[in-house]
Amino acid sequence: MKYLMLFLWLFMASSVQAQVFPTSLGGIVLGEDISTIHDICSMHTEIPLSQERHLMEIQLMPGHAPGIRSGSVAYANCNEIGRIVRIKLKFDDDSRQFFDNLLARYRERFGKPLEWRGDPFQTVMSWKWSFHDNRGEQVNLELTHSRDDNSKTENSVKMTLRSLWLREDACQDAKSASAPGRADGPTPAHMLDYRLLIPQ
Repeated sequence: MKYLMLFLWLFMASSVQAQVFPTSLGGIVLGEDISTIHDICSMHTEIPLSQERHLMEIQLMPGHAPGIRSGSVAYANCNEIGRIVRIKLKFDDDSRQFFDNLLARYRERFGKPLEWRGDPFQTVMSWKWSFHDNRGEQVNLELTHSRDDNSKTENSVKMTLRSLWLREDACQDAKSASAPGRADGPTPAHMLDYRLLIPQ
């Protein structure tokens, strides 16, 4: 009976955990239209992302919410234009103590992280969670503490509506494939001038 009760408790706990599907961070909601947050965006910073051509990115106004120093929002730029795909925030407390405090709260809310994404030397400490809902949508969440070569530290969080990211990426690929004069793959080796690729 004791083991049955323990099993039921663990099952109920995991069921509650499975129902968690976060979509809001810093007062911003994934999947909503970018127009819903124009009042906290620095409109002149809006740019297309060179490595993610299916996304546009805009910077948030510094200190738009207590505890947040800065941040950015990326939104769809192909099929579901304007929908918020990713939220990145930097916290104004860069200390390791603050990171550990946040990590404990994240674990309490979301359970054990899915993946460690840091490095062995802990120059970057990053934990990732992934969530799915019953509509097939997926949200990825990463909490990170990092320091650079000058020992400057930073605490940040990134939340991505991954399913929307994938749909927009596929849309961009389809558009690129149909564009005239598109070259597939990297430049052939015989056409390269390595003098332009290597610092002189």
